[in-house]
Amino acid sequence: MPMTRGGRAHGARDGEASSERQADARTARSGPPPLAPNVRRHLGLSLRTFYAATLAEPVDDRIAALLDRLGKASPGNPFP
Repeated sequence: MPMTRGGRAHGARDGEASSERQADARTARSGPPPLAPNVRRHLGLSLRTFYAATLAEPVDDRIAALLDRLGKASPGNPFP
């Protein structure tokens, strides 16, 4: 059904448009369903295995300096 400028479908009655908005709001709030614990464990193990070598590498001097500056930052002064 084509939409009007206000986001309402042409030919939709007020009750229909209202219930559609309510359904959209519920869907937006609920988000995707949570992952099952076994899926979370599998993903965590896979990601740790995949990135293990990267985490073992030394941090570049420029990145270390940036992290040090960010660690000293305050809300009023983000880059000291």
